[in-house]
Amino acid sequence: MVKKQSQPNVEETRQNELIQELNQKITISQWIQFIGQLANAIYLSQLSAIQPETSGELTNVVGQWIMTVGQGLTAIGQTTQTLTDEQQLLIEAQIQGDALQALGSAIRL
Repeated sequence: MVKKQSQPNVEETRQNELIQELNQKITISQWIQFIGQLANAIYLSQLSAIQPETSGELTNVVGQWIMTVGQGLTAIGQTTQTLTDEQQLLIEAQIQGDALQALGSAIRL
């Protein structure tokens, strides 16, 4: 007796394709956020270079740079997860990125 190979369920395949598509969109949005934060950090740095510095402004610039690094790590983690589908790696990278972003936010205050 010949055993039929089970074919992937059409609905399951469609759902997997949708999940992959949404993960790709999330990855793109993470990179867009990173680019925006990077531009903000650069402009804040330039502004602080031409204005008299106060300790609050310097703290704000440092905090923005830390947040930018955190967002970059988050984007890298999301990209890696999308490419390799390793959930643990994504979680670790996002936690590191979120922690740096939180640290940057705290410093800005």
